[in-house]
Amino acid sequence: MGEHEHEHAELPPSGGLLDGLRGLLSPPHFEPRVPAAAGLLFGPRHRGIAPLADVYLPDRPGPHPSVVLVHGGGFMIGSRSMKPMRFLATRLAEAGFAAMTFDYRMMFRGGRLGESVTDVETALRWWREQVARFELDPARVALMGLSAGASLTMLTAAQLPPAALDRVVGVFGVYDFSALQGRRAGLMRRWLFQSDDPETWRQRSPLAVTAQVPHRVLLIHGTGDVMVPVEHSRRLAARRRQLGLPVEDVYVAGAPHGFFNTARHQAAADQAVAATLRFLGPR
Repeated sequence: MGEHEHEHAELPPSGGLLDGLRGLLSPPHFEPRVPAAAGLLFGPRHRGIAPLADVYLPDRPGPHPSVVLVHGGGFMIGSRSMKPMRFLATRLAEAGFAAMTFDYRMMFRGGRLGESVTDVETALRWWREQVARFELDPARVALMGLSAGASLTMLTAAQLPPAALDRVVGVFGVYDFSALQGRRAGLMRRWLFQSDDPETWRQRSPLAVTAQVPHRVLLIHGTGDVMVPVEHSRRLAARRRQLGLPVEDVYVAGAPHGFFNTARHQAAADQAVAATLRFLGPR
């Protein structure tokens, strides 16, 4: 598919969403690491979801390279303690990285897209202020998001000065808001943007603002993803290459959306983690 082509795909039927929810709610298929600190307030309290964070630390002494993790959930559900966040935080800490997970405002729970991005930026700023407290390396702070969290990661990175971040990782992200069709997608976009104009959706998409993200970027996507087609990542990678911006893209053969959720897709999860650790560099 060419760089300027768009894959218009309806959101999957509710059964697909139910399968995803079952995967999230099933018992963990791994041994979750206990946070070194939990329920920390990272910003001012506001209407809706409270700004709380959990911190995971490696066993070795610092200074630690670190990753701020942004959860997914279609801008409507999700939390800092959902299974994919605990899985990644555990794997990162085991590999020598500090990790932070946090809650942000979502649709019908205190915010729209602007509030979500503000909360991600606030969480990252707070994390950088914790350098001494958690023995962090201020030169090696990465931002990593899944699904809707990948969208927020890219949008936040576009608003930050280059020195605020070392690297950026997006996994099965939505990068062109105008490309998804269907009643539920339309409702989501109208609520997020308060607009029925597809051009507004396009202009506010990560694909449209990627020129403002000079950082090294890694994109990971499963080729079997029917919820967020892999072309989202392919188009974003192609656009960054066209602009001469650094990008690496990894496509996991046959992997569905949310492949961190269950043991069934452990091989895909392991491949994504390995790619992420290579990209983030030595510990």
